[in-house]
Amino acid sequence: MLSPEAVGQVRALAARAEAADGERPLNEDALLALGADDPAVDHQLRHDGDELIGYAQHNRRHGSGQMLVHPAHRRRGVGTELLRSLDGAPVWAFGDLEPAHHFAAANHLIEQRRLLIMQRRLDPPTELNDPDIRPFDLTTDADQLLDLNALAFDWHPEQRHFNRADLTARMAESWYDPDGFLVATDAVGLAGFHWTKRHPDGHGEVYILATHPRAQGTGLGRRLLAAGLNHLAARGAPTVQLYVEAANVRAVELYDRAGFAVVHSDVLHGPPTQTSQESQ
Repeated sequence: MLSPEAVGQVRALAARAEAADGERPLNEDALLALGADDPAVDHQLRHDGDELIGYAQHNRRHGSGQMLVHPAHRRRGVGTELLRSLDGAPVWAFGDLEPAHHFAAANHLIEQRRLLIMQRRLDPPTELNDPDIRPFDLTTDADQLLDLNALAFDWHPEQRHFNRADLTARMAESWYDPDGFLVATDAVGLAGFHWTKRHPDGHGEVYILATHPRAQGTGLGRRLLAAGLNHLAARGAPTVQLYVEAANVRAVELYDRAGFAVVHSDVLHGPPTQTSQESQ
């Protein structure tokens, strides 16, 4: 666990890197992990004197890492040293920037996953009346929601591990809006949910959208998506974005039909697997 002073230093370093690159170097999950006492997360810090010039985070639960180097200290081996500290874990490159491609190639890394960022403008809000959709109730819905999330994302390296602590941490964030956390029910129980997010700049996000396996193919995902987008529009958000795995063709098609378009992507680079080496 990092000290409060170290957390502040890492956040300041991340801000410098974002200002230089135009992309955030750490995602929300990594930022929340900075101050958390999580035994599955390792932190590596590199200093030049008293100045923090590099940081790497290895999340063993997710099987991946994130790292950044001070813009004034790049191309000096700091990034390669941090990469080695991740013990072979693949590392995220947010924004799929050209320097990240060069770094990956120089360290013999290949693309393992691609996360698409899709976006669309929001239509004016309308009166939606769907009796099966209502706001999330922490007291009655939490356990069902976590179980549903685990089932819906059983294939996902990060989201399948979403737990009560993760839920609590995000509900404590300043952006949390109880009316924008929507759930759908059927005769059995919780059948799906759409958690929306509104960023400080006013733009919206499809934060998490999931349906129970029993409800897939029923159109529930489309209804939940529409309800969440309508909520964001009513809150004044001009646009909405989302993150989706490029390999999740079904979800990409849902969002494409809903008017979303890919605006950029994040890439997970890692060492070649034995399978990929044999196929070359």
